[in-house]
Amino acid sequence: MSKDDALFEFSEEKTSVQADSQTIKILTVEDDIHYQQALLNSLHSISIEGDYTLKLLSANSVSEAALELSRHPDIALTFIDVVMEDDDSGLRLVSTIREVIGNADMRIVLLTGQPGFAPEESVMKSLDIDEYWNKSDVSAEKLQSIVASNLRTWRYISQVSAAKQGLQLVLDASRSINSKHDMQSFSSAVLHEISNILGITQGGGILCTNRFCGDEQLPVILTTNGCFNGFEGQAVSENLLLKAMFDDLQTSIKSKKHVFNESHSIFFFDTASLDNTNYITIVKSDNPINEQNRYLLKVFSENVSTGFSNMALLNKLTELAYTETSLNLHNRNWLIREIRNMNLHEQYQTQLIVFEVQQFEEKSFTFGHDFCQKILQLVHQSIHHAFSKYLPRIALINNRSFAMLISNDCKIPDDTYTYLSRQTCEIENVKQFVDIRVLSLKLSSVLNIPPEKIISLAESSLNDTHNNQIKFIEHTATQTHAITRRYEIMAKLRTAIGGGELQIALQPKLNLQTQKTIGFEALARWKLTNGRFISPDEFIEIAETSGLICELGSVILDKVLTVIKCLQRNGVNLPVAYNVSSYELMEPSYFEKVANKIKQENIPPSLLEIEVTETQEVCNYTLIKASLEKFMALGIKVSIDDFGTGYSSLAHITELPANTIKIDKFFVIDLQNNINNQFIIEMVITLAKRFNLQVIAEGIENEFEYNWLKNKGCTVGQGYYFAKPLFIEDLIVWLKQHINENN
Repeated sequence: MSKDDALFEFSEEKTSVQADSQTIKILTVEDDIHYQQALLNSLHSISIEGDYTLKLLSANSVSEAALELSRHPDIALTFIDVVMEDDDSGLRLVSTIREVIGNADMRIVLLTGQPGFAPEESVMKSLDIDEYWNKSDVSAEKLQSIVASNLRTWRYISQVSAAKQGLQLVLDASRSINSKHDMQSFSSAVLHEISNILGITQGGGILCTNRFCGDEQLPVILTTNGCFNGFEGQAVSENLLLKAMFDDLQTSIKSKKHVFNESHSIFFFDTASLDNTNYITIVKSDNPINEQNRYLLKVFSENVSTGFSNMALLNKLTELAYTETSLNLHNRNWLIREIRNMNLHEQYQTQLIVFEVQQFEEKSFTFGHDFCQKILQLVHQSIHHAFSKYLPRIALINNRSFAMLISNDCKIPDDTYTYLSRQTCEIENVKQFVDIRVLSLKLSSVLNIPPEKIISLAESSLNDTHNNQIKFIEHTATQTHAITRRYEIMAKLRTAIGGGELQIALQPKLNLQTQKTIGFEALARWKLTNGRFISPDEFIEIAETSGLICELGSVILDKVLTVIKCLQRNGVNLPVAYNVSSYELMEPSYFEKVANKIKQENIPPSLLEIEVTETQEVCNYTLIKASLEKFMALGIKVSIDDFGTGYSSLAHITELPANTIKIDKFFVIDLQNNINNQFIIEMVITLAKRFNLQVIAEGIENEFEYNWLKNKGCTVGQGYYFAKPLFIEDLIVWLKQHINENN
């Protein structure tokens, strides 16, 4: 080949590189050393548009090319010979670049000296390449055109790819910061993500608030990273920043706008309308901040601005959530959060003190809401004054009670609680005495119990009827266990009411003169799945206090009616009594519900008796009296159960319609040795005869009690002396034996 026909001109290699230019890399992969050298020299002579410098790389095999590709992932243009070690080496290298490495930005030009071996049409269809040339057709002028067009395309694609990656980075950064829900973690995330966007390695950032401090009114640093680490809590001064940065900071604060510089950026986030605060982010970059980065930072700053606004709103909502706004005091939610944030060691070292204002509802009814708010303010002041040296954390946990967290190590004088238990204050020229009950609960006695339940435990201890007259109560682990058990039973009872776990047992009632069975009392029994029974005294009280008594009563009534029908089928037509609470009798629809059920079951009203329990205070005798009169008119007998132990009184006998008075077993137990109980029973029997009422004695357990009651004129009795409560199958057997014995 003559010199004039040469495809490329050889020239000396250029080695000088402009300091501020951008380097563009071109790789040639060719096993023909001479052709490759000619190609490289011609590439050296090519002029590139813009401020760019070419860096030429070469490889003589696929393996060498793979090494160069791994070292230089930013190669812009590659010339690849189709046939090298193998006939398809070049084609396989193209597949590696596109499919294995996943580089879609690199421009690829295939060169071949054997065009018939790899036809252009099939190669262009099957491979992701940009141009395919016969080596003999590539002149110096054609090479200039190929390089210029492909580099132009690469620059456009690279810009789009960089923008796409940048936007993805901004999107990921926005997600990261928006997952933070407190100012410390949020501001740290902002600085971290800005550093990621700018690729900062040696620079750093400051996030501060313009809640100014000092005479110079300089913003205070909240969070730092990079070269500014360690300056948290300080004011942003000119000594801390370079003069240009400090000047731009002042400009940003005055204009309330972002300020961008080649080496730093100032972001201004205005949330003054929400929390009277503005936030400023100062970022020093060790990389030049180009136009693309500025665009990304602007996009990101919009998300940050929204984040600061959301954080301000969250703080405001948090303040409302943890504050009793009418008194500007911490509330129950705040106290729960304080306990929840304690570690195990702190719980062992802390006690909860609860102060309850007594007769608060009465005072509120008599003097009004505003008057009682003033009482609460004065009580809070007294508590804070008495315990101020112990660093108390005080919250209003309900409308009449304060709770306080203090260390167990505090040596509180004995007279402190005495002083707090009765206070004198003057409100609107009226002298008031405020009585306060105090409860102490060490958090070490309630470990592994949720904070909200700890507070409920303290309130339950205060509301325990056994503690009503005690001014200072010390809650113990035993009380925790007892109250927790009541909670557990209440939860299980809800399930048991609808789950078939409740049953009834029947205890025979006998005529004390003839010892003949005249009826039965239905007693609720709750058998757990493990076979263990829960005492009625325990779960009935819980049902009453938890509002489940009506649902429980409905289940018991259904079972009583089922038992009555079973007794009828066995030839036994005797009445069955069941307990009805005051709450049920005050329900307007209760009578109709009972009347409809016995009608549907075709049961004579005379076979059903009602025993009115008085374990809870009867608060509306008018409603109850009207309800009982309807039952008696229907033919259902009524008994006053547990007379003398609940809230019953002599007046009730004259007011409540009833057929029978039941003497509670409390007065029958140890009757032989207790003269007072004998006197009380004689008085009740006399009283009953005066008002034409039958008397039933419960809890007869021995012959003396039986004979004494019979001789004193008690007509009916029940107890273990005759028979214990029996389930229906056992009762049928007992009845047959009892009838045979009496015959």
